[in-house]
Amino acid sequence: MHVELKFGTDHVDWEEAVSVVERAPLGKRTPEMFRRAYENSFLLCTAYSRGRLVGLGRALSDTVWQSAVYDLVVLPEYQGQGIGTRIMQSLSERLPSGPVLIYAVPGREDFYRKLGFEKLRTGMGRFQNPAKRRAEGYIV
Repeated sequence: MHVELKFGTDHVDWEEAVSVVERAPLGKRTPEMFRRAYENSFLLCTAYSRGRLVGLGRALSDTVWQSAVYDLVVLPEYQGQGIGTRIMQSLSERLPSGPVLIYAVPGREDFYRKLGFEKLRTGMGRFQNPAKRRAEGYIV
């Protein structure tokens, strides 16, 4: 299957992007908030199969010391075909050298380990709804 990777936001249909994220499933987002988040990111990579958006990911970076990857998603029917790996590798190739952090969905850590990511001992987060995030497995 041919999958085309694109960068930037000019070509993105935000309704379609939100649908991919919801089906992945990574949660509900509004197209407007999603657009703003992506337009304010350092880098966006989208994956298309026959003109259909099937995956995407974005990165933040200070361009000097470190970067972070967010919202790496692939539609369920396209998972396991290397698309997520291609998106992550394409993002990584375009990020400045230095540490790259990722906020992973619980249960998906093995995917990132295969790409060279390691679990942090000192990672911490502050959440608006800690009880909900604990129930979802994000907080230990």
